[in-house]
Amino acid sequence: MLTMKIDGTLGSAVTTLHRCFIQPLAGTPKPVWSVDVLQATDFNAQWQEVPDVDVNKNSYRCGWELFLKHVVDGTPFPSPLLAGAKGVQLAEACYRSDAERRWIDLPVLS
Repeated sequence: MLTMKIDGTLGSAVTTLHRCFIQPLAGTPKPVWSVDVLQATDFNAQWQEVPDVDVNKNSYRCGWELFLKHVVDGTPFPSPLLAGAKGVQLAEACYRSDAERRWIDLPVLS
Protein backbone atom coordinates (compact mmCIF):
# COMPACT_ATOMS: atom_id res chain seq x y z
CA MET A 1 0.00 0.00 0.00
CA LEU A 2 2.85 2.38 0.79
CA THR A 3 6.57 2.40 0.05
CA MET A 4 8.85 5.33 0.77
CA LYS A 5 12.50 5.76 -0.18
CA ILE A 6 14.58 8.25 1.74
CA ASP A 7 18.04 9.28 0.57
CA GLY A 8 20.28 11.06 3.04
CA THR A 9 23.89 12.15 3.16
CA LEU A 10 24.84 9.24 5.44
CA GLY A 11 22.74 6.52 3.82
CA SER A 12 19.37 5.53 2.45
CA ALA A 13 16.24 3.79 3.69
CA VAL A 14 13.27 2.06 2.11
CA THR A 15 10.22 1.58 4.28
CA THR A 16 6.81 0.00 3.89
CA LEU A 17 3.94 -0.18 6.35
CA HIS A 18 5.53 -3.18 8.09
CA ARG A 19 9.23 -3.36 7.23
CA CYS A 20 12.20 -1.00 6.92
CA PHE A 21 15.54 -1.52 5.19
CA ILE A 22 18.61 0.71 5.45
CA GLN A 23 21.87 1.02 3.59
CA PRO A 24 24.50 3.14 5.35
CA LEU A 25 26.81 5.22 3.18
CA ALA A 26 29.78 3.07 4.21
CA GLY A 27 27.88 -0.06 3.11
CA THR A 28 26.68 1.32 -0.22
CA PRO A 29 28.31 -0.56 -3.11
CA LYS A 30 30.33 1.40 -5.63
CA PRO A 31 30.07 -0.78 -8.74
CA VAL A 32 31.96 -0.04 -11.92
CA TRP A 33 29.60 -0.12 -14.85
CA SER A 34 30.76 -1.76 -18.02
CA VAL A 35 28.95 -2.21 -21.30
CA ASP A 36 30.78 -5.48 -21.90
CA VAL A 37 30.24 -7.20 -18.55
CA LEU A 38 26.89 -8.18 -17.01
CA GLN A 39 26.57 -6.94 -13.40
CA ALA A 40 26.45 -10.06 -11.20
CA THR A 41 26.01 -8.27 -7.87
CA ASP A 42 22.64 -8.65 -6.11
CA PHE A 43 22.22 -5.09 -4.85
CA ASN A 44 18.92 -5.81 -3.08
CA ALA A 45 20.62 -8.39 -0.85
CA GLN A 46 22.96 -5.71 0.54
CA TRP A 47 20.19 -3.78 2.31
CA GLN A 48 19.89 -4.36 6.08
CA GLU A 49 16.47 -4.91 7.62
CA VAL A 50 15.76 -2.83 10.71
CA PRO A 51 14.51 -5.12 13.50
CA ASP A 52 11.21 -4.45 15.26
CA VAL A 53 11.90 -3.04 18.69
CA ASP A 54 8.30 -2.30 19.65
CA VAL A 55 5.05 -4.05 18.90
CA ASN A 56 2.65 -1.76 17.05
CA LYS A 57 -0.81 -1.55 18.56
CA ASN A 58 -3.92 -1.69 16.42
CA SER A 59 -5.10 1.94 16.14
CA TYR A 60 -8.77 0.93 16.03
CA ARG A 61 -8.35 -0.99 19.28
CA CYS A 62 -6.49 1.95 20.87
CA GLY A 63 -9.39 4.25 20.02
CA TRP A 64 -11.92 1.91 21.59
CA GLU A 65 -9.77 1.48 24.71
CA LEU A 66 -9.55 5.26 25.02
CA PHE A 67 -13.32 5.58 24.63
CA LEU A 68 -14.05 2.87 27.22
CA LYS A 69 -11.62 4.52 29.67
CA HIS A 70 -13.47 7.81 29.16
CA VAL A 71 -16.83 6.08 29.88
CA VAL A 72 -15.58 4.31 33.02
CA ASP A 73 -13.66 7.29 34.44
CA GLY A 74 -16.25 9.91 33.46
CA THR A 75 -13.54 12.19 32.07
CA PRO A 76 -13.88 14.33 28.92
CA PHE A 77 -13.14 12.44 25.72
CA PRO A 78 -10.01 13.88 24.04
CA SER A 79 -11.62 13.82 20.59
CA PRO A 80 -14.95 15.67 20.62
CA LEU A 81 -17.90 14.63 18.44
CA LEU A 82 -17.11 17.48 16.03
CA ALA A 83 -13.69 15.95 15.30
CA GLY A 84 -15.37 12.63 14.46
CA ALA A 85 -17.87 14.41 12.19
CA LYS A 86 -14.99 16.11 10.37
CA GLY A 87 -13.38 12.71 9.85
CA VAL A 88 -16.59 11.31 8.35
CA GLN A 89 -16.96 14.45 6.20
CA LEU A 90 -13.41 14.01 4.89
CA ALA A 91 -13.91 10.30 4.12
CA GLU A 92 -17.14 11.01 2.23
CA ALA A 93 -15.46 13.83 0.29
CA CYS A 94 -12.61 11.47 -0.65
CA TYR A 95 -15.06 8.94 -2.09
CA ARG A 96 -16.90 11.71 -3.96
CA SER A 97 -13.64 13.21 -5.23
CA ASP A 98 -12.58 9.83 -6.58
CA ALA A 99 -15.94 9.17 -8.23
CA GLU A 100 -16.14 12.64 -9.82
CA ARG A 101 -12.39 12.96 -10.50
CA ARG A 102 -12.21 16.48 -9.06
CA TRP A 103 -11.38 18.41 -5.89
CA ILE A 104 -14.19 18.69 -3.34
CA ASP A 105 -14.51 21.77 -1.11
CA LEU A 106 -15.35 20.95 2.51
CA PRO A 107 -17.87 23.22 4.23
CA VAL A 108 -17.04 24.35 7.75
CA LEU A 109 -18.77 22.25 10.41
CA SER A 110 -19.89 23.85 13.64
